[in-house]
Amino acid sequence: MPDKSTSTHTLTAKTRLILSGRRAGWAVDVIALAFVLAGCAIDFFTDPDYTPLPFFILPVIYAAWSSPHPATGWICIALTTASNFTLAYIQSSGATNAPYYDALTRILTLVVVYWIALRLRAVTRELQSAKSRLERLNHEKNLLFGVISHDVRGALGVMLASSRLLKRPAAQMTQDRIEVIADQTQTAAQNSLTLLEDLLEWSRLQIGGSTLDAEPVSVSGVINASIAAAINSAEEKKIRLAAREVPPSLIALANERAIRVVLRNIIGNALKFTGEGGEVCVGAWPANGQVIISVEDSGTGIAGDKLQELLSSSAPSSTQGVRGETGTGFGLSMCKDIVAGFGGHITAQSVVGEGSRFLISLPRGQSAAPGAE
Repeated sequence: MPDKSTSTHTLTAKTRLILSGRRAGWAVDVIALAFVLAGCAIDFFTDPDYTPLPFFILPVIYAAWSSPHPATGWICIALTTASNFTLAYIQSSGATNAPYYDALTRILTLVVVYWIALRLRAVTRELQSAKSRLERLNHEKNLLFGVISHDVRGALGVMLASSRLLKRPAAQMTQDRIEVIADQTQTAAQNSLTLLEDLLEWSRLQIGGSTLDAEPVSVSGVINASIAAAINSAEEKKIRLAAREVPPSLIALANERAIRVVLRNIIGNALKFTGEGGEVCVGAWPANGQVIISVEDSGTGIAGDKLQELLSSSAPSSTQGVRGETGTGFGLSMCKDIVAGFGGHITAQSVVGEGSRFLISLPRGQSAAPGAE
């Protein structure tokens, strides 16, 4: 037999559910109309001096606040109008119009109450929407700072290392070596500038409330650009970073800047957890109307529970890399948000001690080349 306190708790929960309107719209409408009809019945069968105004006002407020159908409130008011003027006709002796004035006062009161309740509902929803937008903007701001910390720091590290080499005594530096360092510094600076342009464009779209429009994107071009941006970091860590052959005709529907940000983050994470002498490979292929981009490394791998947490949670999570690198933890969360915006998703496979494989799935576009696969 159910416990009395449990039954009371269940009844209270159901009552709250009804009053809050978080149930089927028809149920809210039926409850409101039932109260109005009860008020009309009281009007007809009780002393005419008794005014059951709460039976009219409360259902109208409830319908205005909870019903998904604006017509429900007006139906309640129409029923009340018909009832009140019918009673006014019955009660009127012809010598006075007081019953009609009384009925008109009731109806005008209901209309004003209903209008005020509708306005309060609209203002409340606007405040809730504004709160959601502020929370989203704060989230996007954190993601932006996370990406800057994650990506720009690597390029600045390369330039800092180059400047240290240039400060060595002239006897230890040949002209060829100086030219190599200058080339590396220039490449790192160019990659940093491209990255900042991508991030600023992405942040402008996100913070401005715009959506990223999907457009045909060359997958091989995005992969090559992302590898070029990370190659100096890979060489510094003595990791082989390479791209598998990708058909030039392979097209994804996405935003090029946004996908470059995603790939740089995932490649950066692969380098972070791959030791010296390891390998990171990037590839792509078509599958079932989708484009699958793969980033595979021979690093430390991720435990099953940790991997599941990373893929299912939207909260930031950061782990030290094999060289003690730290991060903000926003990178993967941001990547999932971006890819989801194009109707794609990110999955991963990993074995501890053997490496990880992250798969980015995006809608496939049509190649301009005739007969392209």
